[in-house]
Amino acid sequence: MLTPAKLTAIENAFDGIALLDKSGNYMYMNKAHADLFGYDAAEELYGKSWQSIYTKEAAERLEKEVFPVLGKNGNWSGETIGISKDKKPVMQYVSLTSLPDGGLVCVCRDNSKAINANRLQYLMSNLGKGILVEDENHCVVLVNRQFCNLFQIPVQPHEMIGVNCLDSLQQSLALFQDAEKVKNDIFSMMGKQEPLIGQEVVLKDGRILERDYVPIIIENTFKGQLWSYTDVTQNRQLQKSLVDAKNRAIASEKAKSAFLSNMSHEIRTPMNAIMGLAEQLSMSQLNEQQHYFVKNISDAAHGLLGIINDILDMSKIEAGKMNIEKEIVSLKDINKSVENILRPKAKEKGLSFETEFDRKIDPNLFADEVRIRQVLINIVGNAIKFTDAGSIKLSSKMIEEKNQTQRVLFTCEDSGIGISEEGLKHIFDDFYQEVNENNHRHTGSGLGLAITRTLVNLMGGKVWIESTKDVGTKVMVEIPFEMVAADELMKDVVQFDDCGLMEGKKILIVEDNKLNRMLFAMMVKNMKGIPEEAENGLEAVQMISKNKYDLVLMDVQMPIMDGPTALALIRKSYGETIPVIALTAAAFKSEVNHMLNLGFADCITKPIDQKNLQHRLCLFFKTGSVKEKYYQSIHKKIISNISEMAGNEPTQVAKMMEYFLDEVGHALGEWQISVSAKDWEGAKRTLHREKVMIKSIGINGFDGLIREIEDDTIKKTEAEMTLMYAQLIDLFQNLQKRIGEK
Repeated sequence: MLTPAKLTAIENAFDGIALLDKSGNYMYMNKAHADLFGYDAAEELYGKSWQSIYTKEAAERLEKEVFPVLGKNGNWSGETIGISKDKKPVMQYVSLTSLPDGGLVCVCRDNSKAINANRLQYLMSNLGKGILVEDENHCVVLVNRQFCNLFQIPVQPHEMIGVNCLDSLQQSLALFQDAEKVKNDIFSMMGKQEPLIGQEVVLKDGRILERDYVPIIIENTFKGQLWSYTDVTQNRQLQKSLVDAKNRAIASEKAKSAFLSNMSHEIRTPMNAIMGLAEQLSMSQLNEQQHYFVKNISDAAHGLLGIINDILDMSKIEAGKMNIEKEIVSLKDINKSVENILRPKAKEKGLSFETEFDRKIDPNLFADEVRIRQVLINIVGNAIKFTDAGSIKLSSKMIEEKNQTQRVLFTCEDSGIGISEEGLKHIFDDFYQEVNENNHRHTGSGLGLAITRTLVNLMGGKVWIESTKDVGTKVMVEIPFEMVAADELMKDVVQFDDCGLMEGKKILIVEDNKLNRMLFAMMVKNMKGIPEEAENGLEAVQMISKNKYDLVLMDVQMPIMDGPTALALIRKSYGETIPVIALTAAAFKSEVNHMLNLGFADCITKPIDQKNLQHRLCLFFKTGSVKEKYYQSIHKKIISNISEMAGNEPTQVAKMMEYFLDEVGHALGEWQISVSAKDWEGAKRTLHREKVMIKSIGINGFDGLIREIEDDTIKKTEAEMTLMYAQLIDLFQNLQKRIGEK
C-alpha cells in the first residue's frame, strides 16, 4: 500500500513511473512520466491505453517482441521510441514489471542523448528510403521495413539480421528488368568500394529505384557497406509528364507561329494587290462616283489589314516576340501624322478634332516611333469610332523632367457613348467589346486596348481610363522618354526621297502572284525605273544569267524555287555583285531578321504602297553597299585590339597576327569542307570554337546570325544554312585578305 511518504517520493522521482491496469490503460503516473511525453498533467492520460504514446507500428512491434518476454519472465527492460503529445519522437529506456492482478508497473527514463539500435531503427523507418547495412562478411546488420517492401521480402526486418546478402541478391535479381546488368553493377561497386550516388535501376513491374552505395571504412579498414533505395517512379513520371507537356507546348507554339506566318503570307499577298491597285487607281483620272468606290475599297482593305495586324500583334505578344526599338524621334511629328491620318475620319462623322502639344516636350527623344503611333491611333481611333456627335481632343503634356528623362502624358477625351462601370473592369481584356444597342455598328478585333496596354507597359509606362456612360471617355497614357544627348544629334540624317535615283535602274521583280508582279512593276515605272518580271526563283536565276540587273526584288515563298534557294544560287555564281531585296509577308521581326541573316540586302514587308516602296528603294540606291565600310571598321578595330593585347610591342603584335591568321585559315578550311558536305554539326562545332575569338577581338554585328545558326528549335533548309555560313566564310575571307596583305 502506498503511504503518503512513498507517494511523495514517487511524485518527486527523476524517472517516470506509471501504473497500468490489466487492460493496459493508465491508472496513475507521476509528473516526470507526463512531462517526458509532453503532457501538462497526468490526468490527460488516465484511462487511455499505453498505445496512445506510441505509433501504430511501434505498438505492434512491442506487442510482438516485448510482451511475450514479459509474460514469460515477469519483467522486461530495453530501449523504445514513443511519441509525444505534439507528435515528436520520445527516446526512452523502459523497465516493465508484471503485477499479480495482471497490471503493470512502468518505469521510464529520457534516453534522447544515447545512440542505440532502436533509435537507428526509428530513423531508418522514417527516412522514406529502403536501407540495408551489411558487414564485411556480407551479413545484414540493419535493415528497415521500406527495404523489405520495395523488394517484396516476406519477413519482418529483424528476421533479416544475419542473413547473407549475396544469397538474398540472387533471389531478388528476378525482380529487375535487366538482372544481369544489376548483378554486374553491384559486384563492380563492391569491388571498387567507392561511393556511387543516384544510380537508377528499373524493376520488371515498371518501378524506378534510385540507388546509393556507400562503403563503410573505419581507420582504412573495410567494415561493410550501406545500400539505399528510393522509389522515384512518381517523380520520373511527373518529370516525363512535364517534359511531354513542355514539348507539346513548344510544338503547339511552333505550329501556331507557322500557321500565323503562312496565314500572314496568304492574306497579306492579296491584300497587297488590293491596296496597291486601289492606290494606283486613285492616282488616275476618275469621276466622282469612281473616286467614291475606290475610297471605300481602300478603307475596307485598310480596316481588314488593321484586324490582321491586331491578331498578329497579339500573337507576337503571347510568343514574347514583341520588342521595343528606340531611335531619335519627334513626338510632335508623330502627333501630327496621327492627326493627318484620323482627321478625315472624324470629319466624315461631323466631329470636331482638336489637338494640343506641350512646348516643354523636347523635340528629340528616344522612342519607338511605330509603337507610339500605333498606341495613339488606337486610342484616338476608338474615340472616333464610339463618338457619334461632339468632339475629340488629343493632348500631349510633359509632366516631369528628371535624370535626362521626360514623362509625357497623352490624353484622348471624347463625348462618345462612354463605358459602363462593369465594362471598365474588362476593357483591357482580349477580344472584349461592350454589348449595347448600337454595338452592331462598331466592328473590330476587340484587341486594340489589350495591345495598347501591353505596348505601353513594354515602354515602361501605364494606361488608364475614366468614363461615364452616355457622357464620354478619357484615355490617359503616361510614358517615360529618354532625352537625346547633344552628340547624338550631330549624326547625319540620310535623305532618301530623291526619285531621280531610280531613273533608268533595271529591276527584276520575282513574284509568283501575277497581280503583285503587275503592281510592283507599275510602282517601279512610276519611279522611272525599268521593271522586268519572273514568276519564281528558277526563272529569275535563268534571267539573271542572260541579263544585267541593278536590283532584284524577290518574294520569299514561291513554288518551283523559293527566294532563299534562288539567292544561294545567285551568290554562288555572282557573289555580292547583284543586290537582292526580300519581299515578304512576314510580320514578325524575327522573320525579317532571318531574311537579313540569310544575306538579303534588305527586307520589305507587304503590303507596301507607292510612297513607302520609293522610300526604301531610294534609300538603298542612296547609301549603296555599306559592306565595304563595315569591313574597314572591323579591320581597324581588330588591329587596335590585338595591338593593345600585345602591349603594343611589335614582335608580340606580329606573333598574335600570325596566330590570328592561322586560326582564320583553319576555320575557313573546316567550314568549306563542312558546308560542301552539308555537315551542319561539324560546321557548328567550328563556329562554337570561333565565336569566342570573334567576340574577343571586337568583331561585332554577327551575334544574331550566330544565335540563329546555333538555335536548333528553328528548322532551317539546306539553302538557308548554306547562306548563313556563307556570310561567316565571307567575313573570314575578307579578314584573311585584308590582314594578310599588311
